[in-house]
Amino acid sequence: MTERHVMYLLLRADLLDGLRWPLGAVFTQIAHAATACIWTFREDPEVAAYMTDMDNMHKVTLKVPDEKTLLEHAKRLADEGIGHRVWHEDGMAVCVAVKPMPKQKLKPFLGNLPLYK
Repeated sequence: MTERHVMYLLLRADLLDGLRWPLGAVFTQIAHAATACIWTFREDPEVAAYMTDMDNMHKVTLKVPDEKTLLEHAKRLADEGIGHRVWHEDGMAVCVAVKPMPKQKLKPFLGNLPLYK
C-alpha cells in the first residue's frame, strides 16, 4: 500500500498573538497558500496523487513563531529541493504551503514543528 500524501502548512503564531489579525483573515491566508501551492505544482505527479481522492485530502497545519522562522523553514525546503509556496500578505510572509507528498519524506524537515492547535 502506498503512503498517503499530506499537504503541510506552516503558519505564523504571531499573526494572532502579536499582530492580532482576525481569525477569518488568518484562515484566508492558509487557503491562499494551499491554493497557490496546488496550482503552482498542478502538473507534478505527487500533486496528482494527492488530488485523486479529493474527498479524503489530508492537510496538517504546523506552528512557527514568526516571519523569520517561517522564512528559515522555507529556505531549508528550497535548499532540499522540496516544492512549496510562500504566501505573502501586506508585504510580509505569512504562510508556507508544502507540495503534497508522503509524510515520511517531510518528517526530517518538519518533524520538529508543533501542530497548530
